[in-house]
Amino acid sequence: MIRKRDVVFLLFFITLCYIVSPWLFEKRLFINEFLSIVGLILLVYKHFRVGYDTISIYIILLFAIGILHAVTSLFRMDNIYYYLRNSVILYSVFTFFVGYYFGGYLREFVNIIRKYFKAYVSVLLFFPVSRYLFERFGMATLFPALFKKAKYQWVLPSLIGINLIYSISYKSATTLILVLFYCVLLVSPGYRFFKQIIVVLVVFFSIFFIYIQPNLNIISHNYSVHNDKAIREVMESNPLLKLDGNTTWRLVLWKQIIIDRFPGNLLGMGLGTPIFKYFPVENISKLESLPYVIGAHNSFVYLFGRLGFVYIILTIYMYRYVFKEYFYFKKYYLQNNAILIFWSFFAISVIALFNPVLESPVYAGGYWMILGFVAKAINLRKVNTLKIKET
Repeated sequence: MIRKRDVVFLLFFITLCYIVSPWLFEKRLFINEFLSIVGLILLVYKHFRVGYDTISIYIILLFAIGILHAVTSLFRMDNIYYYLRNSVILYSVFTFFVGYYFGGYLREFVNIIRKYFKAYVSVLLFFPVSRYLFERFGMATLFPALFKKAKYQWVLPSLIGINLIYSISYKSATTLILVLFYCVLLVSPGYRFFKQIIVVLVVFFSIFFIYIQPNLNIISHNYSVHNDKAIREVMESNPLLKLDGNTTWRLVLWKQIIIDRFPGNLLGMGLGTPIFKYFPVENISKLESLPYVIGAHNSFVYLFGRLGFVYIILTIYMYRYVFKEYFYFKKYYLQNNAILIFWSFFAISVIALFNPVLESPVYAGGYWMILGFVAKAINLRKVNTLKIKET
């Protein structure tokens, strides 16, 4: 007889393969869609019972917003194909429930596969291979699983070191930024200090983003899908924009959603509608679909464009809740290793800041499932705390 534990472990193994090599397993086997269906089935089987914690409420409200846009977009979409392509930002959320309902099995599964995973990472971390075997920044979400006990002071510095090697070996600027974020976690004595650092960074970036607007507007002067003349003119207009072409393109994409789409972005552009006018073209055969499906290389900005300001408000409150939980109960999570789940979620969150994650089936399922693990860990902490008080 097949045991529930074996089925869950199989699902976790499939998820592990999906995160390690999404370009192989998702592109060819549609693992994200499979996990989304499993999450939906679990939700129905559990009679739609979810927790009353902030994260679960966030998921419910996010679904409500998504369904509203899914319905209204039927009357304003340009093409049903693009509508379905954009719907990944909604249906992928169902993978949250795989993590939420099965989170109790995660520790045992990780303990079983850890030595094999260590061997895999110890070799490929230093000898770069194809992204089909070792994803160039997504692997950072799995590195916390390398550690058996999180309570030792050397664990987070070691995680920082691993990601630093990873960023160099695979030439990943995203992972380098994650290293800096982990360093902030390491030096932050509490939530208040951490919040102040984040607020300062947001303020400085906002000032820079406002200052650079005239330069980003240059993209409209000589833009053509057949050459890169326009983006080069943008880069030449300011020394800061000359540092990295990919970063400059990100700024151009963010500007179109945040500035150019105002005020329509406040309520959301919906699904199946074009969201970009200027964008990089790597494959001319996909030109027609790019305004609809190309990511903003910041998932939170992209979902703001699609779902509106309510999404951003909900997301800010959700992250505020997660970070408070992390810092206020850090000792508890260190003792039972659940802090490793938080580090994984922070990793994929940083990745989502600079890459298409929530709008892409290649990464979306991993994000939502790890968030489900976080919600489960928080619920278990509350239950255990209540039991201690009662005794």
